[in-house]
Amino acid sequence: MKYYYLNKIAMAVLVALLLFFGTRTIIDIAYQEHPPEKPGFEVAGTEDEGHGKEEKATDEGAEFILALNKADPAKGEQDVGLCKVCHSFDKGGPTMIGPNLYGVVGHKIASHEGVNYTPALKAHEGQEWNFENLDHWLKNPQEFAPGTSMAFPGIPDIQKRADVIAYLNKNSDDPLPIPEPKAAAPAPEGAADEGAEKEASAGQSPVIALLASADAAKGEQAAALCKVCHTFDAGGATMVGPNLHNVVGHKIAAHEDFSYSDALKKHADQEWTYENLDVWLKSPQGFAPGTTMAFPGIPDDKKRADASSSS
Repeated sequence: MKYYYLNKIAMAVLVALLLFFGTRTIIDIAYQEHPPEKPGFEVAGTEDEGHGKEEKATDEGAEFILALNKADPAKGEQDVGLCKVCHSFDKGGPTMIGPNLYGVVGHKIASHEGVNYTPALKAHEGQEWNFENLDHWLKNPQEFAPGTSMAFPGIPDIQKRADVIAYLNKNSDDPLPIPEPKAAAPAPEGAADEGAEKEASAGQSPVIALLASADAAKGEQAAALCKVCHTFDAGGATMVGPNLHNVVGHKIAAHEDFSYSDALKKHADQEWTYENLDVWLKSPQGFAPGTTMAFPGIPDDKKRADASSSS
């Protein structure tokens, strides 16, 4: 029995090392997107192709400012727990794998002394880590600076990003003032009713709609990283995490011979429905704050649907 627990400890250490050094490579493989033969798609009656993108960017910017105005720096400090593997946050803290992040808001990008930045980030030299740039970076580092060595896949939830940025701003000798949200334009008459009608007529969550076209084979490939901690075969062993064979429809935190965290035990009266799995796979910490699950989540809706369909 003694050696069994020693083996579990050794496995946990190995998993941590594999996650730390192998996450970026696996994410690059699992999340690789192939450009279409013809970029974009045509919409009948569209005269100004750039107008929609500009309007969407404006909407997202306004949404972020609203989230920032109600952000909770204390929650943000909790959310950066994983970042402390590579960064220090204390004033005068050391340069680790990544630069010290004290006072980062308003600081010039790729300008921390003693850090060998990638050309991807050096391309942004001259810019500052303002609220908008930090939001873009934290949402998707590879999109902000394609080719960056930053392995973290990003924070898909806009409020969580706002909480983190509010903490980073507060963690400074000279925090920047939070910009005021702009007054929202009144919605066109009948727009709210039309949106409600569409939602009611759909009668299902977005993940259920995506599952109809999900690819279980792609989902199995995307779950390769999960096999470091879980088995998927019927009767498979309990490893760092429980066996996941037939997990859909199974009670949460109900696998025998596995010690669940209190965060997951709070959901013990629920089942792993497709909806719950979707929320969990998008952000384990969002579904069960305080869970010991180290995986940061899958931000892409379609890839989560593929993974759920293979369960």
